[in-house]
Amino acid sequence: MSLLVEKRQMQSTVILHIAPITHNQISGLAFAIPPSINSLLNLGIQTGLLTTSTHGYYEKPELYPVNSIRHLPRYPAIASMPQPLNKPDLIVFHSTYIWEHTLLAYEAVKRKIPYVITPHGGMTQGAQQQKYLKKKVGNLLFFNWMVQNAAALHCLTDEEAFDVRKIWNRPVFVVGNGVDLPPHKLLAKPGSKTELKFVFLGRLDIHHKGLDRLLEACAMIQEQLRVSKVQIFLYGSDIGGSKIKLQEMSKNYQIQDLIHLKDPVWQEKKQEVFRSTDLFIHTSRFEGHPIAVLEALSYGLPCLLTPGTNMAKEVEAAGAGWKVEPNPAAIAEGISSVLAARSEISVRGQTARNLVEKKYSWSHISMQLLKEYKSIINENI
Repeated sequence: MSLLVEKRQMQSTVILHIAPITHNQISGLAFAIPPSINSLLNLGIQTGLLTTSTHGYYEKPELYPVNSIRHLPRYPAIASMPQPLNKPDLIVFHSTYIWEHTLLAYEAVKRKIPYVITPHGGMTQGAQQQKYLKKKVGNLLFFNWMVQNAAALHCLTDEEAFDVRKIWNRPVFVVGNGVDLPPHKLLAKPGSKTELKFVFLGRLDIHHKGLDRLLEACAMIQEQLRVSKVQIFLYGSDIGGSKIKLQEMSKNYQIQDLIHLKDPVWQEKKQEVFRSTDLFIHTSRFEGHPIAVLEALSYGLPCLLTPGTNMAKEVEAAGAGWKVEPNPAAIAEGISSVLAARSEISVRGQTARNLVEKKYSWSHISMQLLKEYKSIINENI
């Protein structure tokens, strides 16, 4: 096939992304999906977004068309969209257990349009245990059917794929999230100061993000943290009253002088946080492929991660951080190891940046995505 023919085929390919996001949503989906669509647009693909949130709209200006399910008939919604998104070659459903997606998937099946489900961690064993009864009913009523009719499941890491394959009997491919690389002049300088700033950045969801384990770990080694001049900052929005619970835990453990709960940060303020940090900590019980970890690595920050982040093994193997088991004692031991090897913080930070440059720039990720998407489209012609 000539390059000209292939380029024409790419330009005529239409991919519709469907996601339950709004422009001001505080979640990994809102930070991962729009740049993913943009990266395909940069490759010449005709693409767009259909938002299925019933709580608001996506009003941020984008170079690709954005439509809302609230402006379309219940059925057939896709066929009622503006051209060319009304006749996509492939549909990508983001997230799981969204009732609005059921009817859209039904329309896709009826019109013989292949679709991919990108669950962003929502189909792993750990995620299935959250709201277990609700998800079990949802599986029986509609989600098992939707999965069985999917052309493939898109997982973000090998760890997520391994877990998903044990539960769902569908083809799986792996392509991670991406990240915009900050210029080198804006990178952090971890380990360069006498004081050390350790940071968690994400939703303050005490169970999901394992923040209860983190605080208990800090309580175990609180004197060592004080001697080493460590301060720990948790940036994020309050989820389910977690902030009050974390404040109470901090008080009960008598570590209020070490733990600082902060509001979420965006854009320049988030950049300032990353640049002033020495170690990024993410102790989640389960994740898909956390954007916050990728961002931290892109700023040249070493990370201390639990396996639930789905990046701990890779980060440790690359020498870009530390992997710790998901319990307070192991997290405490991991932090102690960081403090005992302060000279490694800077070196691992440089390795962290190298890892992201090599594997997780959006230009690299978009080529992988397009390869997988085109394979599915060709199989369904």
